[in-house]
Amino acid sequence: MRNPVQQYLETIVEQCGGTEGSVADYIPELANADPDRFAMCLATVDGFVYEVGDADARYTIQSISKPFTYGLALADRGIAGVEEKVGVEPSGEGFNEISLDDRTHHPDNPMINAGAIATASLIEGTTPEERFGRLLEHLSAYAGRELTVDEGAMTSEIETAHRNRAIAHMLKEFDVLEGDPEESLQQYIRQCSITVDTRDLALMAATLANGGIQPRTGEAVLEPALVQQVLSVMTTCGMYDAAGDWVSVVGMPAKSGVSGGIIAVLPGQVGLAVFSPRLDEHGTSARGVALCERMSQDMEMHMMHVGRGSRAAVRTSYSLDKWRSRRSRLPEEEEILDRVSHHARVYELHGDLLFAGAESVVRAVIRDAPELAILDVRLVDEIAEVARVALAAMRAELRDIDAECVLVDPEGRLAEASGSHLHDTRVFRTLDAAVAWGEAELLRRHGGLERRPKDAYEDHPLLDHLSVDARVVLREAMRSVEVAEGTVVLEPGDPFAGIHIIVSGRFVSRVRDREGDLMTLVTLDAGNSFGELALGTDDSQESEISAATDARLLVLSADEIERITREHPGVALEFWRAMARDGYRLADRALRRGTSAHTPASVPASTVE
Repeated sequence: MRNPVQQYLETIVEQCGGTEGSVADYIPELANADPDRFAMCLATVDGFVYEVGDADARYTIQSISKPFTYGLALADRGIAGVEEKVGVEPSGEGFNEISLDDRTHHPDNPMINAGAIATASLIEGTTPEERFGRLLEHLSAYAGRELTVDEGAMTSEIETAHRNRAIAHMLKEFDVLEGDPEESLQQYIRQCSITVDTRDLALMAATLANGGIQPRTGEAVLEPALVQQVLSVMTTCGMYDAAGDWVSVVGMPAKSGVSGGIIAVLPGQVGLAVFSPRLDEHGTSARGVALCERMSQDMEMHMMHVGRGSRAAVRTSYSLDKWRSRRSRLPEEEEILDRVSHHARVYELHGDLLFAGAESVVRAVIRDAPELAILDVRLVDEIAEVARVALAAMRAELRDIDAECVLVDPEGRLAEASGSHLHDTRVFRTLDAAVAWGEAELLRRHGGLERRPKDAYEDHPLLDHLSVDARVVLREAMRSVEVAEGTVVLEPGDPFAGIHIIVSGRFVSRVRDREGDLMTLVTLDAGNSFGELALGTDDSQESEISAATDARLLVLSADEIERITREHPGVALEFWRAMARDGYRLADRALRRGTSAHTPASVPASTVE
């Protein structure tokens, strides 16, 4: 079964071209890049990475290093300490503009080259090697692996860095740089020459999305308050003179590099990285911009679309061998369910179903590959359209392999509001009803079709070990009773009224909760019985038994049981032994369920679909 998110990414890559723009030619190493090379990776905040294209291809990080260097400078000097040298205002100019703020004579922000050179000089260390070593270790922590420097690219760039050299000396002139400007320039060029692949960049972006914690290693790379500062500056300044258009259309903190990379961060959800060396007039990957715009629109990834709890939409999940419905089953059906119930799985969802939340649900279902998937959305708050699309695609994938997905959605928010996406999905009002459907579907699929016995009397478990004579005596003592839907057959407090064997129809056993509302204990179908439990509770009925449908019963009354005990003591002994045996069977099954059962989010009060 293919992941719908992966399919979507592959589709939009094909649709978003890749022939516009040209590679950067002012750095010899970049001029030699293959213009048609491409990769895109999407990393979630729990470390899962979707990949399209050549995700392992290495290239120099270039200006994408700037926000990460800025973060380390903030950690070393504090926000106020960095702002003594570098501002946070958008410049409205190109990345390599030779200019300083008219009032402060400082670089406008750390994302343009002037600000990045100044920021590089703020990394703490007693020697250039120590300072760069700390920076390389810092960026490696974001990627979750040890990064290296492309020495050839670094040499090439140093030899042609005339404009950046002029910027460095200008910074020295205005006391922004305190040491040798050539040393700061080389520090900056070395950081731009660090090699990465697109997977690295996606995980680095996901680390920022995850509040500074690397999703795979769990390392706290940057404090959350400093992550907030970095993302704020990326939002307003990361895309240079195209920052305004980017924020309004894409709406994610981002940073580009002239080697063709782009990273974008959706806080709390995902990190995105694209690599395509053809650049637009702003020095940014043309295809990367097109893909980010498309994804923001399709997946509602604009940061102004705010939601809660999006990183962990699956509250819990469990298979039906851990939780079963309140539907009473025949022994042979129970045996089948004991064997195959792990093929069906419940996913209890909560929080907001935005892109990241829906992705986590899709990935969980794809990983488990259940034959039947039950999505319980009662605790879900906001539902984005992208979630409906993703879940509909997942359901289609399940159906392609003869699996099925159903919803527990009593308010109809996911199914009914979704137009054509999930309109034909089966919906239940309660989890118990959905689980009962799952059990019946498993029985149908695995050769144990849920059936109504031809002779409820002969097939009843109570009678399995009775002699022929005992069966005849009991059958003659029973009377047939027709019961209309809604009729209460037994009420709490009633004296023991005999044993009721269900021939057809369905009954429910209910008790009142603390608020006085009726709560369903169990649903009983044909072939099951009720009333005998009163024998163990001082001959007093404890629950209400009523007909959920029109039904027919065979009733062995308390008076008839007393008569058989007097007149046929041998039959009575067989019968009471059968009662004890069946009671033990039910108690044993309940005990085994109870020791392994998961407790759902809320106990359903009804089993009606």
